[in-house]
Amino acid sequence: MNGGLSMLSDMTAAAGSALVVVGILIVLGLLVYAYRVRKADRARDATRRRLEEDLERRTKELAEAERQFDAERSAREQQLRLLLRELTHRSKNLLAVIQAIARQTARQTASVDEFLNRFGARLHGIGMSHDLLIADDWQGASLRMLAEQQLETHLESPGKQVTIEGEDVVLKPAAVHNLGMALHELTANAEKYGALSRPEGTVNVRWQVCEDEKALKLTWEELGGPEVTKPSRSGFGRAMIENIVSQALSGCVALTFPAEGVRCEIVIPTSHITSRG
Repeated sequence: MNGGLSMLSDMTAAAGSALVVVGILIVLGLLVYAYRVRKADRARDATRRRLEEDLERRTKELAEAERQFDAERSAREQQLRLLLRELTHRSKNLLAVIQAIARQTARQTASVDEFLNRFGARLHGIGMSHDLLIADDWQGASLRMLAEQQLETHLESPGKQVTIEGEDVVLKPAAVHNLGMALHELTANAEKYGALSRPEGTVNVRWQVCEDEKALKLTWEELGGPEVTKPSRSGFGRAMIENIVSQALSGCVALTFPAEGVRCEIVIPTSHITSRG
């Protein structure tokens, strides 16, 4: 009897111990599960915060990009308006010059064909100057390139009829436009009546900045052409060089007619120069 009770007591103790172990295992399992759940929650919270931060950052970047785009678009629109106003201003000035050239050319030509030839040549001369300005975004143009452009056909001829000398300078648009017209008229006159009408004739174009650095002096000198006599009347080319160019550039023009060849000196302020060399 006592043996049976002892066995029952041992079994009860073993069962109790087993229950304790099972309980401990369950508790440990629950703790592990709770830890994993909490860890997963923290990971989700961290991921959510990163996503929220990333979304906020991207929203700010988008807002900044939109602000910059609006600012750039506004700047482009403003620049376009300025360019259109400048284009309109220049177009009006150009049309005024063309109208004046057309009127003066018409007064001094006897036929429609003669008018078309002279007027077309003068427009071509203006167009060449504009090509130089457009190539440099209308900031200015090289004086050497301007002279070479107007005398291009003679620079390429077999005989050395033309020499161009001087430290290169970059002229402002107004000087390019007006000196271009002056060089065109001098060239056209030399081709028709002066040194460039004969193979042995020569033209020397030279310039220099005066010692006081306040003026640029350009000299056109012809030699070897027909004997020159002073014209009895002032034609468009002479009037344009002596009056229009000097007034437009606030300079001085001396056009003389020695027997050996036409000579023209044009002096303009160095304020028409943007750079040298």
